[in-house]
Amino acid sequence: MTKKKYIHLAIMVALTILISFAPTFGVITRTGMKTLGVFVGVLYGWIAFDLIIPSVFGYAALALLGVMDTTSALSSGFGNNNLVVVLVAMVFTGAIDAVGVTRFIANWLVTRKIFRRSPWLLVFGMILTAYIMGMLGVYLAAIFLLWAVIMQIAKENDIPAGDKLLTFMIMMITAAGFNGVFAVPFRATAMIFEGYFIDTMKLTFDVVPFILLSVATTGTVALVMILAGKFIFRLDASKFILPDDVIEQLQQEKVTKEAKIGFVLLIIYSVALLLPSLFPHVPAMALLSNLGVGGMSCLGLVVLAVISFNGEPLIKMGKVWTKYVDWQLILLLSVTFPIAEAMRAEDAGIMPTVVGTVLPVVSGMGVMKFMIVSMILLGILTQVTHNIVLAAMFTPFLCPLCVQIGGNPYVLWFLMYFTLNASYMTPAASFQSAMVHGHDMTNKKYCYIFGISISLLTWLISIVVTIPLGNLLF
Repeated sequence: MTKKKYIHLAIMVALTILISFAPTFGVITRTGMKTLGVFVGVLYGWIAFDLIIPSVFGYAALALLGVMDTTSALSSGFGNNNLVVVLVAMVFTGAIDAVGVTRFIANWLVTRKIFRRSPWLLVFGMILTAYIMGMLGVYLAAIFLLWAVIMQIAKENDIPAGDKLLTFMIMMITAAGFNGVFAVPFRATAMIFEGYFIDTMKLTFDVVPFILLSVATTGTVALVMILAGKFIFRLDASKFILPDDVIEQLQQEKVTKEAKIGFVLLIIYSVALLLPSLFPHVPAMALLSNLGVGGMSCLGLVVLAVISFNGEPLIKMGKVWTKYVDWQLILLLSVTFPIAEAMRAEDAGIMPTVVGTVLPVVSGMGVMKFMIVSMILLGILTQVTHNIVLAAMFTPFLCPLCVQIGGNPYVLWFLMYFTLNASYMTPAASFQSAMVHGHDMTNKKYCYIFGISISLLTWLISIVVTIPLGNLLF
């Protein structure tokens, strides 16, 4: 670690201790203050220097301060159903990518004749491809693959690094890929955000309404951004043409038997997860419902591991689990559950104090104003703070408050969900924003212009589309 990180580490520990033994207030007990100390300390660490070290520190601090014994904390974190489901879903989508499905689908979509009729249709086609691949769960591989295609187009047509359209395409493909993931409730990334809501409100999401609302919101944002690119930003797309030799190269890439099997399995997997919501009263659907995302992911992994060609399995289970688990994300997610549990505990007094302090203020706002203010506040905060951290921090507070003033907690959660994931204003706003701002072919000025536009547009469309449609669907 660097000297700077050691300083941040010391501040994290100091904040934890100082808050833990600070005077109590409201109805917060000493245990509650210790919980707040752990929460603030870990939050500072996440923001200031790392995700892994503060997460591990959180477990130790809960035990050392007597808030929760180590066994209970670890059980609450790593034994949480949402975490386990995210873990196995993450591995399954990684396995699907490993057998070549990502490249197969992306190549097929990008080379369709309709997208070659004009440069702007190609722009639309590549963004649509990223979105579909995101919905199928293989977004990162698809984004990198489409980036490579864009680089090839730029090279063939003498489009320089930092070009306005090039920056726009890199950002829009990245945003579309991630939005595709967020549009489907049984993808690992989406389930992280769902987990906080389910854990707090003890409510679940129906698959079909979730997809309808997500696609309506994120799809509208993408379409308006494309139109803005053409008519407001006046991007010159005349050189954005997929050369014939590149098309031929992509079309001639051999589709392996492994990729075909993986693709069929992915379709079966997705349909099986949708069917219980579409036909809830059909007896056979009970089995699929019981399997859920976690069971279907495990079953899919077993199928991929037992099918073999030339004596070799499609996937090597141990290798897939090693390669495709994002342990940084898993650790961050896991520690939020025991901390949230401790903050909700009756003997802590935190929630009554928060509700008693904030409720008189927000009750006078009205439901609509409360939702909009919450959305914009999180939209600003997420530009400098990790979106998952903010979801973990604010979901336990804002959603119950929404119910208290007569609002729909589902609608508020969706507003938070879309806002937190439309964070592209700064490199620190999100992982996907860092990917775009750090790309060596993007112009940083244009990154800020397009990033701000995506965020503002998401807020506007969330008000116009998400709130009324969400109230109808949930």
